[in-house]
Amino acid sequence: MTTIDSETLRERLENGDDVCVVDIRSEEDYKEDHIEGSQNQPIREALLSGNVEEALAKLDHLPDEEELVMVCDAGVASTETARQLQDQGRDASALDGGLTAWKRDQE
Repeated sequence: MTTIDSETLRERLENGDDVCVVDIRSEEDYKEDHIEGSQNQPIREALLSGNVEEALAKLDHLPDEEELVMVCDAGVASTETARQLQDQGRDASALDGGLTAWKRDQE
């Protein structure tokens, strides 16, 4: 499983690398706090309830030419999402430790 730590992701974003950050948390959680420049695709609940195919179908429109970095609260659901996307042949990883680690590492 491919993960990316918050420091590496921050550097890649600052360098303008082809990275698409996808926050899979609920719209409410995303509005409360998120990584600047990320997009919200609230599929976590569908994943947790077992609707994996339905959840992944909502990600079909994401760019193929960029690495997809999936984000959730602690990195668990996003790691599973990244694994599923990799199984489909997509270039995907998960933010190690999720938004919790991202915020902690900014302090």
